[in-house]
Amino acid sequence: MSLLEVTGLKKIYKGRRGGASVEALKNVNFTVEKGEYVAIMGESGSGKTTLLNILAALDKATAGTVILDNMNLSTIKESAMARFRRDNLGYVFQEFNLLDTFTLEDNIYLPLVLAGRKHNEMKERLDKLAPVLGISDLLKKYPYEVSGGQKQRAAIARALITEPRIILADEPTGALDSKSSDELLDLFTRVNRMGQTILMVTHSTKAASKASRVMFIKDGIIFHQIYKGSSTDTQMYQKISDTLNLLAQGGELK
Repeated sequence: MSLLEVTGLKKIYKGRRGGASVEALKNVNFTVEKGEYVAIMGESGSGKTTLLNILAALDKATAGTVILDNMNLSTIKESAMARFRRDNLGYVFQEFNLLDTFTLEDNIYLPLVLAGRKHNEMKERLDKLAPVLGISDLLKKYPYEVSGGQKQRAAIARALITEPRIILADEPTGALDSKSSDELLDLFTRVNRMGQTILMVTHSTKAASKASRVMFIKDGIIFHQIYKGSSTDTQMYQKISDTLNLLAQGGELK
């Protein structure tokens, strides 16, 4: 049984005041296995952000189903949705979304505080995560006192501390310099090898080359995918680049 099953997913945004409707997603079908590391690529307007928002239960599909670990997202009541997100999904955003008036430690604890967990449990979880993420010496600092890469590490810790079923990452390297991006991608690889399932939306070929599978979305459908298998990061990078170049030239994929 797959961890995530997406079937017949459609999303239509109705135009205002009689304007034309926009079909952002047409018929999206895919599965993600537990422990997989999947990247989604596509041009701006291809539907990948809409897809991620639906998977994150931040938007509702017009048709189709999203099932996460046997839970159908469409059947979850609105009053229970916040708790569902907190208990099952971890988010990593491009802009970090940290609160400047909280220390990194308090930012990381926040989802567990909202869940009513005891301090001893929160500390025990963070004590395990902090060394892995390299933030043990930064926990008492505030977001404005650390670098972008360090902020993203704290954001990853916040996503992981709830022990989510899946991490959803939206352009996680988008606001980082090349060195911080490389460190973040190495961190994602390490976390995935520990068993964490990751689904990442990215424009970056380098970021996508770290994933075990890359899905390409165009005009609201998943139309091609590449499996890494035994390929190296460099070989995967070349495969992705070749695919993107072919698409840009209007060629056909085999």
